Formats: sequence, structure tokens, C-alpha cells
Amino acid sequence: MRKRLVAWTILTSALVAVAVWTVLGPPEHPGSPHLPSRSLEAAVR
Repeated sequence: MRKRLVAWTILTSALVAVAVWTVLGPPEHPGSPHLPSRSLEAAVR
């Protein structure tokens, strides 16, 4: 039962990470170039 819960949390976190990557991936905002990388590093940690 716990393995299934861990699998679901990993899958949901992976989907959220992919969504955030697609939104912040291409650097089309020259005004704030450091914000996406800093937020991604914080999410990784």
C-alpha cells in the first residue's frame, strides 16, 4: 500500500515538474532571466 502511495507521489511530482518546465523552460522573458533558474534550483533542492 505504501509503495503505491510513493509511486503516485512520484508520478504527480513528475507531471508538475514537466508542466513547470514547459511553462518556464524557454527563456522568453528577458526582463528577469534569473528567476526561472533560481526557482528551479529551489524546487530541485
